Amino acid sequence: MAKEFKTFAQLIELLESRGVATDATTVDCLRRESYYAVINGYKGPFLDKNAAQSSSDDVFREDTSFKNIYDLFLFDRELRQLTFSYLARAEAVLKNAVVYSFCNEYRAADAYLDRSNYVASSDLLVPKAFRGNKGYQHSKNLAELLKLLNDKVSNEQRMRPFVKHYLSKYGAVPLWVLQNDLTFGNISHFYQLQKRGVQNAACKLVSQTANRNQRLEPVMLLRVIQVLSGFRKICAHDERLYCAVVRGARFSDMYSLLCRVLPDDETKAMLEELGELVGSYRGLIAQDVLYSVFKEMNIRV
Repeated sequence: MAKEFKTFAQLIELLESRGVATDATTVDCLRRESYYAVINGYKGPFLDKNAAQSSSDDVFREDTSFKNIYDLFLFDRELRQLTFSYLARAEAVLKNAVVYSFCNEYRAADAYLDRSNYVASSDLLVPKAFRGNKGYQHSKNLAELLKLLNDKVSNEQRMRPFVKHYLSKYGAVPLWVLQNDLTFGNISHFYQLQKRGVQNAACKLVSQTANRNQRLEPVMLLRVIQVLSGFRKICAHDERLYCAVVRGARFSDMYSLLCRVLPDDETKAMLEELGELVGSYRGLIAQDVLYSVFKEMNIRV
């Protein structure tokens, strides 16, 4: 049975009936933020799991206040903002490496629309844990990618102004122009469908950009792109980050993959900013709650 709409006053009454203390600022917060996003999203560390076993409703730990939960919500928002800025940098590096490597191999302006420039199904790069049908996956992904790329340069209603301008002036839109109209997810599929020579070139370029001597294998770069694009989507859509898992990767794993793409000075700066963020909330979020958050992130701060 669907739940009925509740007014701010009714939501506050519901919180108090479940043992969550409120104050004069609670209604102000609820005017700004979705009750569902705050409470349903961040109540986990504050629930009394033992008491909940004998109740059909959520039971909160003693002395839990709305402010406690809201502070965790705000912490995660700042964590998303911090993380997004570094994921955006990594996205730019990865997009550029993949597009440059393809365009360097295939010089025709519309080479990305030619099916023969993509990998055969038997050589499709897949994650190590992949257990599906490579032939089906290849056929489906390539058809979807080619349709998307064709639409971007042929559908005038959806065409970006800079794409339309370039098409009008030169008659064709090269991938390095279209690059800014491709999402991180688009690049993930595009890279996976490349022949091994292009993938190796992209790996080399990423390592050079990050000043890494360690060799980056194509299957590892695929994981980097897939995991980082998943975390970027979480940050961009205001989803819960601290306990997010993307393809088995937690926050700490995501950071390790970022270190494959960005140089040391940037990844160290991210760690410093993370430390400052945690420090600013130490007096606001209870130590045991912070511990549970760090455990979900798989980090020690």
